[in-house]
Amino acid sequence: MDYTDLARVKQEIHIKASGSTVDDALLSTLITAASRAWDRKATNALEAVDYFASGSMVGEKLEGQVDYLGNTIRCYPHKPYIIGIQAFSYQENITKPLYTVDAARVDTNGIAVTAYPLNLPMPFPGKCKVTISYTGGLGASISDLPADMVEAVSILAARFYREAETGLSDQMGVAELTTMVYTKAWPIRCEKLMDETYKRRVGWRHTA
Repeated sequence: MDYTDLARVKQEIHIKASGSTVDDALLSTLITAASRAWDRKATNALEAVDYFASGSMVGEKLEGQVDYLGNTIRCYPHKPYIIGIQAFSYQENITKPLYTVDAARVDTNGIAVTAYPLNLPMPFPGKCKVTISYTGGLGASISDLPADMVEAVSILAARFYREAETGLSDQMGVAELTTMVYTKAWPIRCEKLMDETYKRRVGWRHTA
């Protein structure tokens, strides 16, 4: 799923919607590239795709953390916000028996998922393997996504487009033509929004 669209990015780079369509294919490619860059920046995971898009995840494999009393198992699914849990199971490792927890005994605070097994036949505290099915995400379409995130990805796609226009140099702009010169790093406000709001604070493959 792309986190912005062609019309929004054209607005960002001041191309009228009714104007030239010469670069539409390139812009569409860069919109997808910016969306995936946003995913990977948020998660630090190469395989993160559609991280913010709403959807149903079935049989996702995660690491779980058993608390020091042996009462709960906590894990962090691969979505920024968890809406509902359909199934939860766990095992000490892949050679051990698989146990199921009733979905009614699994809670979420939006980010973390905590299961309350009737009994926990494994050492604690410690790690375990979790298999979970759930629904989560921030939106099923661009109109559902947070406006500040859509704007940031639009700015990022526009930056990628300007990079493509100016070739392979490390800077964009020409001082002699009184054009502002800036580097190809991410825009500061995109970095700031990512770090303060959208950055995943827990590991992709582990609980800490």
